[in-house]
Amino acid sequence: MKYFWIDAVSQGARQLVDTRAIDIWHSQTDAPTHSSRPSFVIKAVGPSFELPATGSNGTATTIGFSNIASCIEIQVDSTLTESTSEQLARAAIYARQIFLHQPNRQFVRVLILTGHNLRLFHFDSSGAQYTPLLDIHSDPHTFVRLVLGLSSPNEADIGLDTSIQWLIENGQKVSGTLTTRGTYGTDVVYPLLNINPFFSRSYIRGRCTTCWSVSEPRTGEWLLVKDSWRPDDKVSESVYLQEARGISGVAQMISCEPDRGQTKDLRSPGSHLPEDFQNRVNTRLVMKCYGAPIRKFTSASQLLRILRDAIAGHRMLLRKGILHRDVSPQNILAGKPAAQDGDRGVLIDFDMAIRYHADGINLPADWKIGTRLYQSAMVLYSRDVPKPLIHDHLDDLESFFYVFTHIIHEYDCHGVFYGLDDDSDLKAWDENEGRAAAIVKRGFLAASSTPHDIASRWPEACIQADHKFQDFIRVMVQKKMAIIHKSSANPADLQKPLQLSFEEHYDHVLRLFDEGMEALEVEEAQEAASKCVKPTPPSPTLASTERNALKRASDDYPDAQPAAKRVHSPRVVRNLRSPPHSNPRSA
Repeated sequence: MKYFWIDAVSQGARQLVDTRAIDIWHSQTDAPTHSSRPSFVIKAVGPSFELPATGSNGTATTIGFSNIASCIEIQVDSTLTESTSEQLARAAIYARQIFLHQPNRQFVRVLILTGHNLRLFHFDSSGAQYTPLLDIHSDPHTFVRLVLGLSSPNEADIGLDTSIQWLIENGQKVSGTLTTRGTYGTDVVYPLLNINPFFSRSYIRGRCTTCWSVSEPRTGEWLLVKDSWRPDDKVSESVYLQEARGISGVAQMISCEPDRGQTKDLRSPGSHLPEDFQNRVNTRLVMKCYGAPIRKFTSASQLLRILRDAIAGHRMLLRKGILHRDVSPQNILAGKPAAQDGDRGVLIDFDMAIRYHADGINLPADWKIGTRLYQSAMVLYSRDVPKPLIHDHLDDLESFFYVFTHIIHEYDCHGVFYGLDDDSDLKAWDENEGRAAAIVKRGFLAASSTPHDIASRWPEACIQADHKFQDFIRVMVQKKMAIIHKSSANPADLQKPLQLSFEEHYDHVLRLFDEGMEALEVEEAQEAASKCVKPTPPSPTLASTERNALKRASDDYPDAQPAAKRVHSPRVVRNLRSPPHSNPRSA
C-alpha cells in the first residue's frame, strides 16, 4: 500500500495484513467462539478504531473487526467455484462483524480478488450491492481506485460517520463526542457518557437503530441520541415527536436532523439501482432521558403507574391524530425518579406511527407492523383475511393489555423474574402466526381466572385490574369479530362506531387503573397495619394497682388488626432478579 499512500501519516494509518492464519473473533452477541479468517485485511488506526478485546482463548491480539477498514478475500482462478450468492454470504459475514464492532459505520465494502478478476461488495442499511467480475488487467485503473478507496485515511471515505469521534489512548477508546445540529441550527458537541452505544444494530439491512447516552455540555443533563435509517417513503419520527412536545407520558424531543444522508448516495455514482431497492434516510434525534424499560419495575404500584401514564399519553397522541402501532415492553419506560403524575410512565419509539383520525379514512391493520407477541387479535388476523379491519386505538389498547398480562405471568410484584411455565398459554402467543395466533389470544381472553401460583405472587388489586382490563378487551374483540363475519357489509363502516367511542374507551381503561392503584394503597396500608406488634402489658406490682390516668392501658389496644391480603413469598425462585438497568432510555 506504500505505492498508493506516499505520506508517512497515511501509511501509518492503514496497513495490509495477511490474516489467513489469524482468528478474528466475532462479536459477543454471537457465539463467543465464532471467528473468521479473511485472506487479508486493511488494519486501521484513527479516532474510530481501537484494538480488539481479548480473544476467547484469553490471548491478546492486535487485529480485530474493531480496527479493520476493509477485508479482501483472495481466490485462485482455477478454484473459483463459488457462486455469486456464496461470495455474497462470505462477504456479508465480514461486513456484519465490522458493523457490530464499529457503531458509527454507515457502509462497509469487501473485495473479492483473483489473479485476473475482482468483485466489490457494498453493504449498507438498504442491503447489498455488488459489481460484475472485472478484469484487473484490462482495467487496472478501476483496480487502483478500489484499493485507494478501501484504504483511504479519510474515515468518511471508508463508511464511518465522522460526527462521532473518540479519543484513543494506548490503542483503546477512552472518551468520545457526538456532534449534531442543535435547536437553533448550530452544531452542538455532546460528550459521550459511555464509549459504546447502549443499543445498536445486530443486522445489516433495516432501520439499524443506534442509541447513545450523552450529556448536555452546559448543564450536564443526561440526554439520548437516536440514529436510524428510515425508508424514504415513511414519515420521519421527528414529525410526530415535534407534535408531541409538551404531552405528558410521551418522549420529549430536543432537536433533530431529519435528513443526514441517503443510502442511494452511498452507492456507486451512476450505478443502476434495482427495482426492489429501498432507499433509506439517516435521521438523528436528541431526546430527554427517562427511566428503565417497564420490565425493570420494582413494585406493583410502580407497574400500575407506568402503564396508566403511558396509556394516558397514548390517548393524548390520538387526539392529535397520531397512532403508535408498536406498543411493547421495549417502548414503555418508567419516568424519571420523582416524576410527577402523568410522567411516571413514558411511551417511546414512533418509527411505526401513522396519521389517524377516528372520523376519517385510515390504514388497515398490517400483521408485519409491531411486535408479534403483543399484537392484537385483529392485527394478527390481517395476514389471512381478505378485508382487514382498520388498525385503531383498540388494537393498541389490546397491546397494552398483553404487556400487562405478560409481566404478571413472568414476574412477581417486586420485579423478580420467574419466567413462563412450560405449559403456559402465553408461550403460544409467539409460537404461532396470523389466524392461529389470533385464535390462541381469543382463547386466552375467554379464560376467567389467573393460575393460583401466578396470582399468589401479586396483590389482589393488580390481579383484579388485569381481569377488568381483560374483560374490556374481550368485549371489544368480540365486537370486531362480529364485524369480520359480516362479509356483505363494508367493514370500515361497521367499525366506525367503535372508533368514534375512543374517549369512552380510554376513560374506562384509565379508571380501572386508578381504581387498582387506590385498592393497592388500601392493601398496602392493611399489610403495614397487620405487622404492628401488640405491646406486652406491664407486670402488676404490689406497690400500686391503680391505673395512671395520663397513660393508655395496654388492654385498650385491640386484640387483633383487620385481616389483610398478603402476598405469599415463593418457596423457589426460578431465576435471579432481572439484570440491573445500566443506561437511561428514551427511544
